[in-house]
Amino acid sequence: MAKKFEFYFSKNKLSMTPLNRWDLVALILIFSILSLLAFGTREMTTPYVIGQPIPISLDPSYLPYYALRSVLRMFFALVLSFLFTFTVATWAAKSERAGKTLIPIIDILQSVPILGFLPISVMVFVSLFHGSMLGPECAAIFAVFTSQVWNMALSFYQSLRTVPADLIEVSHMYHLSGWQRFWRVEVPFAMPALLWNTMTSISQCWFFVVTSEAITVANQNITLPGIGSYIALAIAKANSLGVVYAIIAMFLVILIYDQLFFRPLVVWAEKFKLDTTSSEHISRTWVINILQRTQALKLLSKFFSPFLESFTNLSFLGRSKLVEKEIHPKLNVI
Repeated sequence: MAKKFEFYFSKNKLSMTPLNRWDLVALILIFSILSLLAFGTREMTTPYVIGQPIPISLDPSYLPYYALRSVLRMFFALVLSFLFTFTVATWAAKSERAGKTLIPIIDILQSVPILGFLPISVMVFVSLFHGSMLGPECAAIFAVFTSQVWNMALSFYQSLRTVPADLIEVSHMYHLSGWQRFWRVEVPFAMPALLWNTMTSISQCWFFVVTSEAITVANQNITLPGIGSYIALAIAKANSLGVVYAIIAMFLVILIYDQLFFRPLVVWAEKFKLDTTSSEHISRTWVINILQRTQALKLLSKFFSPFLESFTNLSFLGRSKLVEKEIHPKLNVI
């Protein structure tokens, strides 16, 4: 009988291990998500000229495509929100002078209506990406970004300002640099609260989907394909059945990304909670259960783990390096 040769890395050496049916399920799931991401991103970069009509159909068969476009806008806005949070909020928390300036500015910006950002962002991005759909798309993404980011930034800022003194003392004991302490102590401590505020921000931005996808500026109507523009057209034509279809689509989309994205992240972030009492209830999710049973992903995790360790152990902000395998697991974000 012929032997099967499947491999994984064990102790920095190549070894053999049989794959299982969960590998097939996980790979199908991952490649499906990546394929949808690539298809939607390509659609966002097609040629476009201001004034060119973009047809929107009330046929419910178009709703999966519209839902994909809306979710991608929220996803890209979420990536920008995390980048803003990890940079600006961290700067405000670390520098007393920066905090006195940045936090009042964020308080003012979060009180500005989303419609206040939209006209300026449309003119800027349309002129920047002239002749491309990327201009209106970036304007819509920026509008969604402004509905997400302030809540996340303030949550992360508050968490960084309230890191327990014993964790700071541990970081000094292990001679962590500023970079190492950020990724191994401060980010894990702030992650549970940040994820819950991220979920709240994502839910809130659904209210602004219609505004961001049905843009009117300089007497020009730009209607981007999405659930928001579908709802706007259904309301304009008094099509109550279309509104019902859109609500059902939104419910299914929220259910899908909650199961595939947020719920696994929340379960993962629970290991960073600094509870003094052990909890009898262990949160589980079917996505993590599948991933934990795969062999291919274990191979990938063992292959990329040294690179992630090298990233979090950069010591350019301090002279001493972390002594590996001595730090408490709760202080390790990897």
